[in-house]
Amino acid sequence: MLRFCLNASWLLRRFAFELSSETFGDSFQCTAMALSEEVLREWIPVDGSVIDIGCGTGRWSRIAARYARSVVGIDYNAANIEIARRDSLPPNLEYLVGDITDQISHRQFDGALLIHVLEHIDDADDILETIRGMAPILLVEVPDVEADCLNLVRRELGCPYYSDGDHVREYTVAGLQQQLERNGWSIKYLRQHGGAILAIASRTTSQAVAGRVRLDSD
Repeated sequence: MLRFCLNASWLLRRFAFELSSETFGDSFQCTAMALSEEVLREWIPVDGSVIDIGCGTGRWSRIAARYARSVVGIDYNAANIEIARRDSLPPNLEYLVGDITDQISHRQFDGALLIHVLEHIDDADDILETIRGMAPILLVEVPDVEADCLNLVRRELGCPYYSDGDHVREYTVAGLQQQLERNGWSIKYLRQHGGAILAIASRTTSQAVAGRVRLDSD
């Protein structure tokens, strides 16, 4: 009975989230998770350049373009970029199909977005190191496996507990922090909301000392 209830609640939440996304679109997605337009506006460099890695259909690229001087959204899925390009593009927004590690890793940006991408990547350390060479500020969001206390029970009983079937790994706050720090990033702002973890980190040097983390937990 417990397994049935756990699986049913997991499936119903997935379906409800997907249907809400289809029904309300960007207005739902931009408030349901940890990153918000207000946070994005506060932390992206003023009049700077932004790279949105794994931009999907361009939701956050379009929002970033309201505040940044220039934005590049890149995704390996050509279908996503085709959808993104259907909207009228502001002159400061460009979309590319590809992978930053072999296409634009030589370019420099003032800030980088990595929104619900890291959990899908086999070698997450490699991409974090690559981004560190491209931008001094990183906004990264991942699902928070500890947001639902039932996930601990699901994992114990071998029931599905991930938020997407193609995740390579699931994240906790401690796990994300450790991964960022070992790749030369120092977290400045942390928010848990809507089943997601948002970390905003700055590029560190070997001589740098990590500062105090600004925590915003809902």
